[in-house]
Amino acid sequence: MKGMNIETRKVSIISWITRLSDEEILSKIESLQNTESDWWDLISNEEKLEIEQGIAEIERGETKTHDEVMLKYKKWL
Repeated sequence: MKGMNIETRKVSIISWITRLSDEEILSKIESLQNTESDWWDLISNEEKLEIEQGIAEIERGETKTHDEVMLKYKKWL
């Protein structure tokens, strides 16, 4: 979607939603309409755990540079 203007992006998203049949994704999209909710309350416990683990890794200095990651995974890209 990079390079698209906002209107083109919205139309693209609307088109995608009209073809969507995954109830879980639709529920998540609906929950985004409630602006009083914090996104943290809308994600699964598994997603929260993954985020918390990532933050802990950063705090321990267990990070890789972009170049290191790209070198490791270049065969799949």
